[in-house]
Amino acid sequence: MQLSDKELVSKCRKGRRRCQEELYRRYFGFGMSICLRYTTNREDALEVLNDSFLKVFENLDTYDEERPFRAWLRRILINTALDHYRRSLRYKLVVSHDNYEEIAESRLQDEEPGLSAEEILQLFRQLPGNLRITYNLYEVEGYSHEEIAGMMNISPGTSRANLSRAKKMLRCIYSEYKNRSCHEAV
Repeated sequence: MQLSDKELVSKCRKGRRRCQEELYRRYFGFGMSICLRYTTNREDALEVLNDSFLKVFENLDTYDEERPFRAWLRRILINTALDHYRRSLRYKLVVSHDNYEEIAESRLQDEEPGLSAEEILQLFRQLPGNLRITYNLYEVEGYSHEEIAGMMNISPGTSRANLSRAKKMLRCIYSEYKNRSCHEAV
């Protein structure tokens, strides 16, 4: 018989390793799906996921059992991904995206859909981190620009601009991908 989340969390609070492993396995797919959207590769996503679960196990006593565990975990995953992004900023050069805006303006917007989930993730990972994170927080997670501004230490206007740039850049990346695929097929 499978334990409920509440029962599993209760046993994890008592330090039962097998229950911690079960909780990790139960939410691995859910967590990876979130982490993959915020990172550039699978290894970084796994690192964020594992860091998130360490935080979960260290802070289980702060979890309110009246709320869904999945929502609490989601928040930890997103915050850990943002922390990971901020740490990685120290080591990466900022890429200018002005030329992508110009290119995207000249592209057709009515491209044919039909990409696999993995292809979409590969294209999405080409966005610079700040654009990828803003897009995720707004379009996927449903945060407002004011909330994103607070999470990323930017202004709401910068959040809006990042979202706009992300969409333009995604159209450009998608267009280039489709053109490359068409030429490879010929």
